[in-house]
Amino acid sequence: MSTVAASQDPIEDHRTAAGAPATTFAADIGGTWVRMSTGGPGAPVERVPSPSRLRHPDRSTARLRADMVELLSDRVPTGARAALSFGAAIDHLTGTVYGSAPLWGAADTPYDLAADLRRSRPDVTWHLVNDVTAALLDFAAVHARPGTRRVAYLTVSSGIALRIADLERTRIPVDTWGLQGEVGHLTVPLTDPGAEVLAGLPCECGATDHLASLASGPGLVRAARRLGIPRAPQVADWLPGALDANDPGARRLLELCAAPVAHLLRTLWCLDPHLDLIGIGGGVAEGLAGHYAAEIRRRLATATSYADRGRDDAWLGDRLVFCGPGQVDPLSGVLRIGDWLPGVTP
Repeated sequence: MSTVAASQDPIEDHRTAAGAPATTFAADIGGTWVRMSTGGPGAPVERVPSPSRLRHPDRSTARLRADMVELLSDRVPTGARAALSFGAAIDHLTGTVYGSAPLWGAADTPYDLAADLRRSRPDVTWHLVNDVTAALLDFAAVHARPGTRRVAYLTVSSGIALRIADLERTRIPVDTWGLQGEVGHLTVPLTDPGAEVLAGLPCECGATDHLASLASGPGLVRAARRLGIPRAPQVADWLPGALDANDPGARRLLELCAAPVAHLLRTLWCLDPHLDLIGIGGGVAEGLAGHYAAEIRRRLATATSYADRGRDDAWLGDRLVFCGPGQVDPLSGVLRIGDWLPGVTP
């Protein structure tokens, strides 16, 4: 049976064999912290250091994975339904994790985390989704309006990823590998004048010229180095103030790194006219705040062809939301996954 699609009832309605409501356990798992709660929406949240490569660079991948299984198995109550938001590329049909550099380094052998959790705690019903999927569900619950057909959430952070949900059918489509929206690993078009200077930048996955190669948080640092910006290693701290001061180097860096993100949004709307709402969050978008939003909107307002006639402020105001820190929470979102389980399908 599929790990994610193990049951069609919402998490809150799950019952034990004895007929009593099952305890709800939720966790949001990242490379730095693991946040957990027991009892459903509004329950207290516990935050503990993540057993990850970031925290323990000396430990083997096998040890780190075992530590993660042990942590979750120790915290989940007996007979609970557990919903996990996982910061990695994950097969939403089986619970297999394809890879996560912050958690396990460069290890790219698929790991059946769901199977290990079931072996450790067979009394628990485990549901695993990617953290961007969980964030999408929280974003949609807050921002979707009556009549919204499809909604997307794009995170621009240490990595870049996107998820799209069909609200009319309560469906999150995935491919035969259980994936959707790993857009950070698409090849980026360098179309701005002078953008060729950024050609060949590496991505964390080992390839080059990916969207994440220059538009993610680490990508900004790489792009800043390539442009010869003296403060490149501290770009996250330097860039907001430099943009406030209208520093030309900072402005150029923002323009080049925002351009492929705007291109992605144009492509999405070109391919899917029913995509009524897109949210953008993550550390880069949140950290640069108004500067980032203004640059993306400026580019989207510019017509590029008859297929892309430009979008005015009113049109974008109805369809594009830039989320601030804490406004989208994967831990809250993953509690909603029960309603969507039957619709996570290829």
